Amino acid sequence: MKIYNKKSFFMGIFMVGLGALDLTTDITNKNVNLSGMILVAALFVLGIGAIIQSSSKKFAKQERLEVLDERNQLIALKSKSKAFRVTQILSFLLMIMFLVMAKVYDYEGFVGISVGLVFALSISVLTELFTDLYYEVKN
Repeated sequence: MKIYNKKSFFMGIFMVGLGALDLTTDITNKNVNLSGMILVAALFVLGIGAIIQSSSKKFAKQERLEVLDERNQLIALKSKSKAFRVTQILSFLLMIMFLVMAKVYDYEGFVGISVGLVFALSISVLTELFTDLYYEVKN
C-alpha cells in the first residue's frame, strides 16, 4: 500500500489510536456508556476513512488541487485575519471586564488576570505591527 498523502494518513492513525485509547480507558474504568461508544465509533470511522483516502492517488491529487486553489487560499487568509481581529477585541473586552470586577469586588486575582490579558493583547498588536512593516518593506 502506497501512501500518497502523509498528513491525512497520520491524522487517520492518530484518530484510530485515540479511539482505541478511549475504548481501553472506558473498559478499564468500567465506564462504558452510549456517548463514549458513539465517540469511539466516530473516531474509528473517520480515522479509517482518512487512512483509505491517503492511499488513493485520486483523492490525494484532488486534495492537493484544493490546497493550491487561489479561492481557498483567499478564504483561509480572510478567516484567519477575522479570527485574529475577533480575538484581539475579545481580549480587550475581557481585560476591561476583569478590571471592573477587580474594582467592584476588591479582589486582586482579577487584576492578575487582566495583566495576563494585557500581555497577550500587546503581543498580538506588536506582532501585527511587525508583520505589517515586514510586508510593506518586502512588497
